[in-house]
Amino acid sequence: MKTVDIEDKIIYEVDWRTNEISIVKTIPFLFKFSNGQQEVLKKHTIPIFYSLWEGFVVEAFSIYTREINSLRLLKDEICINLLVHSVDTKHKLKQSRTDFDKQVLFIQELNSYLDGSIEIPVNVPTESNVNLKVINNLCRRYNLKLLPEEPYKKWLDKLLLFRNKLSHGEYSIPVERTHIDEMSRIVISSMHEVSTRILEGFHEKSYLKL
Repeated sequence: MKTVDIEDKIIYEVDWRTNEISIVKTIPFLFKFSNGQQEVLKKHTIPIFYSLWEGFVVEAFSIYTREINSLRLLKDEICINLLVHSVDTKHKLKQSRTDFDKQVLFIQELNSYLDGSIEIPVNVPTESNVNLKVINNLCRRYNLKLLPEEPYKKWLDKLLLFRNKLSHGEYSIPVERTHIDEMSRIVISSMHEVSTRILEGFHEKSYLKL
C-alpha cells in the first residue's frame, strides 16, 4: 500500500478547495434565479471563499506539523524558530507570570518538555483574519520563506475587507461577477504560494537547526 506523502496531502487540500470554489462561483449565474435570489447568492460567495482559504491554511500547517513531529526531533536538532513557536504555543509565553509558584511550575514543565523529542502543537494561530501579516508570521514560526508584499498584501486585505463586511451584515458593499472572479483567483493563488513554501521547507529541511 502506497504511503501518502506530504506533497500528496497538500495537493489534495488545494485541489478539493479549488473544485469547491469553481462550483460556488458559478452557482449564482448557472440557473435562472430572480435578481433578488442572485444577489443573495453572490453576497455569500466571498465569505465561503474566505472560509476555504482559512481552512486551507490551518490544515496545510497542521499537515506540516504532523510530518515534522513524526521525525521526533530533539531540541538541539530543531531550528530555533520552530522551537520558540512550540514553546510559545504550548506554554503561552505572552501570559503574565507574576505568581512565583506559577513560574516554578512553568520552568518544571518547560524542562520536561525540552528533555525529549519536541512535539509541536498542531493548533495553528490564524487569529481568524488570515491576511499577509498572519501568513508571514506563520512562515517565520516555521522558518519558511515569506510571501512577497506585492501583490499579496493588497489581495488578502481586499479579500478580508469583503469577507468582514459581508459576514457582519454590511450588505451595502456591491458584489459583482468581477469581484467573485477576482476573489476566487486570490484564494487559489494564495493556496499555491503557501503550498510551495511548505513543500520547499520540508524538502530543504528548513525545520532543522543550522
